[in-house]
This record gives sequence, C-alpha cells and structure tokens, in this order.
Amino acid sequence: MPELPEVESVRRGLQAAQLRAPVVEVWRSAYKLRVGKSWAEENLSCLKDNVPRDIQRRGKYIVWEFAGPGGETNGLVIHLGMSGRCGVTTAAQPKVVHTHFALRMADAREVRLVDPRRFGGLRAGPLDELMASEPLGTLGPEPLDPGFGGELLAERLGASRRPIRDALLDQEAVAGLGNIYAVEALFAAGIFPLVEAHRLHASAWARLAGTIVTVLQRGIDNGGTTLKDFRNVEGEVGRNQDDLRVYGRADEPCPRCRASLVGFVSGGRSGAYCPRCQPRPRTRTIR
Repeated sequence: MPELPEVESVRRGLQAAQLRAPVVEVWRSAYKLRVGKSWAEENLSCLKDNVPRDIQRRGKYIVWEFAGPGGETNGLVIHLGMSGRCGVTTAAQPKVVHTHFALRMADAREVRLVDPRRFGGLRAGPLDELMASEPLGTLGPEPLDPGFGGELLAERLGASRRPIRDALLDQEAVAGLGNIYAVEALFAAGIFPLVEAHRLHASAWARLAGTIVTVLQRGIDNGGTTLKDFRNVEGEVGRNQDDLRVYGRADEPCPRCRASLVGFVSGGRSGAYCPRCQPRPRTRTIR
C-alpha cells in the first residue's frame, strides 16, 4: 500500500499540474471501491462547477480543496489503496481499463483514478466536515511537521505493549507511516523491531523519531517506493526500492556489518532486521 512518501509524490505531481479550471463533469464507474464501503456516501457530484484550489496530504490521504459556486469550501479525499494511481490527461484520451473516477476541467483536462484492485476510496463534501470526521479526524501527528520528535512519539506509544514495529503502524499514533518505512527507521535507529514499545527509553524514542523523518524524507526525494503497483502522476515508478536497507532483503547481507538479515512476521506483516545492528535486548529498558 502506498505510504506517506508515495502519496506525497502523487500530491506534488497533481499540484505541479496547476489544475485551476472549473470542474465541468464528474464521472464515476459503476464499481464500488473498498474504502468507500466504510463511508456513508462518496458525494462526488458536489464537486461540479467547483474551482480547484490547494492540494494537501493528511497521512496516506490526498485532500484536495475546492471553491464551490456558492462560496463554500469543499474537499475531495482520495485514498490510493493498494494499486490506485492518479494521473492527469486530456479528456479526449480514452479511459484505460480499471478507471473508476474522472474529474473533467473546463480546460479539457481530466484527473483520473485507476485502481485495478479497487482497494482505494473517494469522498467529497464540505472540507471542514471531511477533516473532522473519520478517517482524517482520528489521524495522529504528521511525522514531517516541525513539532514531531521523541517526546511526542513516546507520548503516543510509550505505554504500548505491542512490538514497536507494529505500534508504529497505528495511524492514530503517527499519520502516514507504514510497514516499509517503519522497518527502515528501526534499522537506522538500531532498535530490535519486536521489542515491546513501552521498554524504550527517552533516548531511544528521540533516536527513532529522527530516523523516521530521515527515511520518509529519503523516500520522498527518491519519488517513492515501487515494489509492484505504485506509479506517480506521470506514470513513472519510484526509485526508493533501490535504496532500501533491510525491507524485503531477508537473508541478504546487512549493508552495515554484512551479517545475514533475518526476516520476521508480526501482526500479519513481514519485515527484516540485522541481528548485530539491531540485537534482541537483554535489558528491560532500551536506550
């Protein structure tokens, strides 16, 4: 599933397209999307005659602001799911298979969502209501915001008895962080991924917060990680998969010490760690 860097790459691509012409048509396929099942209704028709404004990101969600014809501020929330791709094309271009949404502008351009697995989601409505309701309203702090650090991370997760890798995936604790970047951050911080979160000392939380920011920023700079489906707005794959240190590299040599990386599964999600650089702790508190 696209994580924060992949969604941010798509957001930047949409923003760079400078979509400012009014919406003249909203098209939706007859197929339901998985995330949409948890929302009362998609309400996409409210976007007609709206003027696009700023495009933001909240966690793993794209949040697009629109000026409504009556002066109201509307929003469109896009979740890419596992295989969703957003692209900008001309309205004359035929829709490819698995296209489920198209927003046509007065300048004859269209923003389209292609989602073969249909694990994504769409929802529109008053922007303030979207930001306050689930899922956006329950998301935790943004790890790339200036206030993010070890103290905040410990406040959100310091009492958890879950393995630290699993705890980091809680979107109400840290917005946008997923399995790939959690595994990478723990390696960079030298923390065993299966240690219970409550055992981390303040110094370990500070170190981990720093490496989370580092690996996320590296992912953004590399245009995201493409393991299978991810593409940016131009249809290009990311480059970060070539820069991963441990994720998906079980049994390969550690890039630091050359020890064989060890794979693990916890909470239904796989990962990898270095037994030397991230040793299983022998003390109660992890510094």
